[in-house]
Amino acid sequence: MTDKVLSPTDMCIITTYRCPMRCKMCNIWEHPTDRIKEITPEEIKLLPNVKFINLTGGEPFIREDLDRIVEICFSKSPRVVISTSGWYEDKVIALAKKFSNIGIRISIEGLSRKNDELRGHLGGFDKGLRTLLTLKEMGLKDIGFGCTVSNNNSADMLFLYQLSKSLGLEFATAAF
Repeated sequence: MTDKVLSPTDMCIITTYRCPMRCKMCNIWEHPTDRIKEITPEEIKLLPNVKFINLTGGEPFIREDLDRIVEICFSKSPRVVISTSGWYEDKVIALAKKFSNIGIRISIEGLSRKNDELRGHLGGFDKGLRTLLTLKEMGLKDIGFGCTVSNNNSADMLFLYQLSKSLGLEFATAAF
């Protein structure tokens, strides 16, 4: 047995509990954070260096200081990925132009109708896919789908995987 304390290698930072989506598998939007209680860039500076940082929420692109947070995270880690609904496509594209090595995972929970039903907003599938295609055209390498698998969307998983593979995008899943 050793008394050596290991340092973390990966970090997941919840940037906010605010979110425009109304996902059936998540109630985060029912309990949004007060902005003054959210993690600050100064607090992120105090975190250790790691190999990988995932910025998540809520919806990270609600944060007005996300650019600064990403900048600090890249000083802490060579790989930073943002998990997003893709709802704010203009903000996603603008951030990707500023940080060409950023990773983006857009939550897509099923094909068009199922995704929009589960995420609580019409047009979410189309926005998410359009954003991923734009990021690919821009030359971003670390992009893909992020999907929460449940009984409500399992029938669409093979189709989503095939779509992701045909587009050369990562297909990341989590079980719910």
